[in-house]
This record gives sequence, structure tokens and C-alpha cells, in this order.
Amino acid sequence: MRDAAGATGDRRGADIAAGATLVVAAGLSVLVMAHHPTGAAPALGRIVHGLMIALVGGMLYGLAHFSLRRGLDRPLVLAGLVAYGLSAVANIAAATINGFIVPALAARTQDRELFALLWESNQAFATLGVYATAVGFILWSLHMLSIKGDFHRMIGVAGLLTAVVPAATFASGAIDMDLRGAQFAYAAHALLPILVGIQLVRNKV
Repeated sequence: MRDAAGATGDRRGADIAAGATLVVAAGLSVLVMAHHPTGAAPALGRIVHGLMIALVGGMLYGLAHFSLRRGLDRPLVLAGLVAYGLSAVANIAAATINGFIVPALAARTQDRELFALLWESNQAFATLGVYATAVGFILWSLHMLSIKGDFHRMIGVAGLLTAVVPAATFASGAIDMDLRGAQFAYAAHALLPILVGIQLVRNKV
């Protein structure tokens, strides 16, 4: 039977692993999106979109661990995880369409209607990702604002800003869901995971 010290050590190790994953995955997501190809470059497109899928998975892992540590019996925490899970699925779908399905079909057909359908599907999934991320961040941020401590409240405020600003920008039509818009969204959405990751590593969750 494991003693309390062993269990505490395991938990610290899990916190550090999840926190480091969040910081690295969120930071790399901004870097990878900055190298997103703008023209016909199937090989580079597969690499970029494949990396983005892996990084989204890494952030989902880290934020799921954060949610477990905060307590899934808390409605705001559980609902935030569900919303972010939906955004992860949507972002992975968008990356799969542009990174793998479109290049594969381009080698076999030039059907404009088919490519238009795929483009609209990509846009729909990418837009869903932005709004679902916003909902998740808002719910987690409201929970963090209810906790005593300056760093918790800073995470709450940062989460609200990085949720509301991108969503409002897209909703108003100020920015379209094109490459520039996607880069803006990923850069904004990287802040909360990085701050949460730091909190996990510091054992202050």
C-alpha cells in the first residue's frame, strides 16, 4: 500500500507533466501557425496541420488534468472541460480537412464544388473551435475568479479577455476565419493554457 508521501510525489509529477505540456503545446501552437503555408505546399501543409493536431491534443490533456485537480464536481469546471473538448474536436476536424483531405483530393480531382464544400466545412469547424474555446475559457475563468489569490484572479481575467476578444472580433466581422484570423485566434487562446501550465508547475493550482 502506497504511503501519503508517495501519492503526493505522484501528484506533483503529474502536475509538472501536465503544466509543462500546456506551456510547450500552447507556445508551439503560435509558432507553428506562424509557419502555416499560404500556397500549394502539400508536404509542409501536412507537417503543419499534423503538428497542430498533436498540440491541440497536448493542450486538451493539460487542461483536462487542470480540471481534475480543480474538481469535476464543480459545475463551472466540468462545463468548461466539455466546451473545450468540443473545441478540440472542431479544431482537429478543421486541420484534418485542410492538411490531409484537401491535398489528397487535389491529386485526384479538380472538382471546384467539392473543394468549395471542403472549404466551407473547414471554416465551420474552425469557427466552432473559436466559440467553443471562448465558452470553455469563460467558464474556467469565472471559477478561477472565485478563488482567493492574485495569480488565480489574473488567470481569470486573462481567460475572460482571451475568450471574449477573439469571439467578438469574429462575430462582428472585423476579422474573417482565414489564415490571418486563425493565427490571431491561436495566439490569443495560447495565453490561458500557458498561465494554467505555470500554475500547475508551481503547485499552486
